Amino acid sequence: MKRAALYLRRSTDEHQVESLNVQRENARTFLSTIGAEQTLTFEDDAKSRAEFKKRPGLLSMLAAAKAGRFDVLVARDETRIGGDTFRTGVILQDLVDAGVQVFYYSTGEQVSFDDPTAKIIVAVRSYASELERLKTSQRTYEHLERKARKGLNVGGRCFGYTNVEVMAGERRAYVDYKINDAEAKVIVYIYERYAAGWGLRAIVKDLNERGVPPPRPGKQRKGHWFVSACWEMLRRERYRGKLVWGESEKAYRSGTKVRLVRPEEKRTAADRPDLRIVSEELWNAVQARIAAHRRLNAGCRAPRGAPPKYLLSGLAVCAVCGGSMKVLSGRDGTTAFKVYGCANHRDAGNAICANTLRKPVALVDQVVVDWLKENILTERFVVLALRRIRERLRESLQMQSGETPRLRLEAEKLKKEIGKLADALLATDEKPQTIVTMIAEREQKLGAVQARLAAMKNAPQVLDLEGRRLEKEALKRIEDCRDVLARRGDAGKRALTALLDGKLTFKPVQGKRYEVTGKVVTGALVHLVERPQGAAINSMKERSSRGCSCRSRAARR
Repeated sequence: MKRAALYLRRSTDEHQVESLNVQRENARTFLSTIGAEQTLTFEDDAKSRAEFKKRPGLLSMLAAAKAGRFDVLVARDETRIGGDTFRTGVILQDLVDAGVQVFYYSTGEQVSFDDPTAKIIVAVRSYASELERLKTSQRTYEHLERKARKGLNVGGRCFGYTNVEVMAGERRAYVDYKINDAEAKVIVYIYERYAAGWGLRAIVKDLNERGVPPPRPGKQRKGHWFVSACWEMLRRERYRGKLVWGESEKAYRSGTKVRLVRPEEKRTAADRPDLRIVSEELWNAVQARIAAHRRLNAGCRAPRGAPPKYLLSGLAVCAVCGGSMKVLSGRDGTTAFKVYGCANHRDAGNAICANTLRKPVALVDQVVVDWLKENILTERFVVLALRRIRERLRESLQMQSGETPRLRLEAEKLKKEIGKLADALLATDEKPQTIVTMIAEREQKLGAVQARLAAMKNAPQVLDLEGRRLEKEALKRIEDCRDVLARRGDAGKRALTALLDGKLTFKPVQGKRYEVTGKVVTGALVHLVERPQGAAINSMKERSSRGCSCRSRAARR
């Protein structure tokens, strides 16, 4: 019986909450009509049909198809696969080229690329799906723009206001804003303090220490105030009674959704004096200080997206709060130098993170580099890592070897079927196309089975040869990597990033030194890409130097 996989996708529309369950039930019912058995299911929940890079279910399904893990794919229709004329067609072509039969249970048809007409049909249906998505997007935009012109709630919540439903009989007509008195007082407080000369970090620390409830926390905010939240509030025109909608727009580039800044002339603005929280005088005072601050710092900041300057910038996190470790300014008497410290403590105060420990950048960088050179970038460690990798590959090959009898039986079965079909073909002079097609299909499957058997037979010898080659390559690269790390700079940072599996964790010990822990990807030395599947292969000793310790755990991949 054929192995079948189901691909289910639900869009972001709220009315499609039960869509996945409906698709699953209908697809399973359809399987009985084509004589297939469900073995895999791939799902994408709340994903747009125009999204191709951030759909884990789709990407997993394509990888499984190329690995030969299923023979049939069932989906509702082409709109589940995608909403882009060309990208959807390429995905379907890749599936068919991988030997997968693609069926749409809504119509019962099978996707085909056998002739130009079949290809045109696939392209036209993909075009219709993309056109439907575009029209839906246009209707949604038109509806939201109409609400924005009236100054109504276009969607979402805003700190300082409460969403209020306005009813028309028993039906909700629209949603409007109403000033939240408690939150409005916080907004006025932030504006007054900033206009009086307070810094944003000082305001944030004060709010956190007083326990003032913050806006809705994001994924990493953990219910506290941060500088970014206050900075956005100080520039939000809604607090002066002017609602602006359409500052950004959604677009698709390279198969994924992006946000683009919309020109001011294309934005929609509406005056709502009843929603004013901040007086015009206070608003103008705050905007004047913001403008003065920008003029003062013009040309002093690094361009947006500039690479980190220091070795561990962007690679280290605080063990206390999980925030980033940043390079801060330190001083010893009259001598100024750079130190690593917790960014959350610096920006938001003790209420967020009590980690006050700071250590010189030069000292910490040197300890980390020395530890890597003495413990990881050594011949003994690399040879041990490669040995463990080869052992795991051998175990994997032994597990696959259990499939050999099944593959041999399948090959014999295909040979017999081809022989019977050939006899039937010889018995007639008309050369029926159906028999020719059946022979071609079985010959293709037989070739794939024989190739897999040959690969499994030769795999141990190939593994030994490749292992010796990788060992020579890794040993040759050790010294190069040691030299690059010693030089620091951009090259040193790239080398360190390649060696690390994730980020380094800085844990203050007794308030005097940092214990730095992390994982090292030894495969980076030999260009291996397989992720670790087991426990760490080696536990490193702790090394202390002038109040700073460094400890690492190496994992292979």
